[in-house]
Amino acid sequence: MITIKEIAEMMNVSPTTVANVIHGRTNKVSKENVERIQKALRDYNYVPRMGLESLTKGKSRIILVVAHLTRKYSLTYLSDPFFGYIVGVMEEIISNAGYYMMLYINKENRDITSTAMSWNVAGIITITFSCKNFKKLSAVADCPIVGIDTYGSPEELKEGHHVKLDDTEAGRLMGRYLISRGFKNISPVTDDADVQGGSSQERIDGVRDVLREYHLPCSRPGIPDIIYVDPLDEKSYSKLNQLFPYAGQNYVLFCTSDQFAFSIIGYLTRQGMRVPEDFSVCGFDNNSYAGFSNPQLTTVHQDIRKKAETALDILFSLISGKKIEDSIVYLPVKIMFRDSTRICKKDD
Repeated sequence: MITIKEIAEMMNVSPTTVANVIHGRTNKVSKENVERIQKALRDYNYVPRMGLESLTKGKSRIILVVAHLTRKYSLTYLSDPFFGYIVGVMEEIISNAGYYMMLYINKENRDITSTAMSWNVAGIITITFSCKNFKKLSAVADCPIVGIDTYGSPEELKEGHHVKLDDTEAGRLMGRYLISRGFKNISPVTDDADVQGGSSQERIDGVRDVLREYHLPCSRPGIPDIIYVDPLDEKSYSKLNQLFPYAGQNYVLFCTSDQFAFSIIGYLTRQGMRVPEDFSVCGFDNNSYAGFSNPQLTTVHQDIRKKAETALDILFSLISGKKIEDSIVYLPVKIMFRDSTRICKKDD
């Protein structure tokens, strides 16, 4: 692999001049030399030795993106369109800023903390951490940290910097919207592993707040307040069969993610149920497939790109030494009404 020194000798310039061009410090380098050096870097496929730079200069151009794996996936974490998209956007932004992204995914918090301490990184982005685990990581990391979708109480979220939705209010928004369409029965459906204190629980809490506000029941006789289904266990979907006596009535299933809603629609269809004629189904996220599913999915839209951009804007500001006053940035949501839910008749 070619070195800065070798390129400098070929271009008849100093190694410092080559390094300045690599890092964008070209105000004291002639336009001709900038173009010559950049061409040589491309022609010889120069790759910066990031680890060496970190050790010798105490600097790092690595951003660690670490995700706490709390959900079950039939394939992998990145097979979920939400996570695949947000990680892709972050890689694009981090690369354009002249940094390198390191992605680490684990369900064990002690392994996440150990990895963060083992690398000299410029900053850390966490995804789906509890406030407790975010605080633990912040205590040992020697760099700025920003959390995406950190979950906990408003008081806990005041510690550190976070970008998220107000998931409880988003649940209320969907609940009020469904009731305005004539639905009197809303059953939350989620993955047991996903709901424990996280954003899914907050979304369900919001829906149930609205049911109580309108004096509507949270469940029908023999049906639990929340239906838990394991997405990796086909047999667990049979829990939905207890809803079948209510087919054709003003019943809607509120799924805590789009990915989960697709699987629920698939199961209902295989059991001979029609969506939305027998049961309406809605999701959360408005991922890239929501508008292409059959039927198209009613869901809560969130701007995933904006979430990544906002988190990285804060992180890079902190890296540069700027003080950020706001500890929490809540992003807005909106309802996308599509074919998977119907408008109920008054006599339903």
